[in-house]
Amino acid sequence: MTDPRSMAAANGTWLTDSRVYNLIWLGRWLERAEVITRAVNAAARRVAADGSTQMTLGEALVPVARAVGVEVEDKTRLAAELLLDNEASSAMHCLSNARLNASQVAPVELIRIVAEAVLDLQETDATTLDSPERVIALTDGIAVHLSQAHDAIENRWFGRESLTEEEVFHRFVQQQ
Repeated sequence: MTDPRSMAAANGTWLTDSRVYNLIWLGRWLERAEVITRAVNAAARRVAADGSTQMTLGEALVPVARAVGVEVEDKTRLAAELLLDNEASSAMHCLSNARLNASQVAPVELIRIVAEAVLDLQETDATTLDSPERVIALTDGIAVHLSQAHDAIENRWFGRESLTEEEVFHRFVQQQ
């Protein structure tokens, strides 16, 4: 029997292995979680820095919600919706899916980091996300986990050591 990873779907087009699929989606889910987390954090910081009552946290989060496809029904619950509750576009949803993909292909360190981020979100009471300061604290913590995840990926799969000019030259010559 032919190994499915070596079967051509068409001339010059190869079927992808399930590991490739999981790696691609792991990256996409982590990136989406980071985008949502950073956008919510920036909106909360803007409201906190304003200091006045010109804009509420919910009002500041409306553009973020629209950008990620979350319907705005109740502005007072928008932080919870974006971070915890939305079944398709919350940071929790993204990190839960990233954890699933990571469990298939990633080193234990990365699985642990993503699981810790999910646990932090699961332990968060949605009713406490009513102030910019609490939202900032939560999103800062998630951002730390995401930074650790990116470091784990960088160190494990790509390495951080720079090549010397001689090593770059030798690799270039070997490709010729």
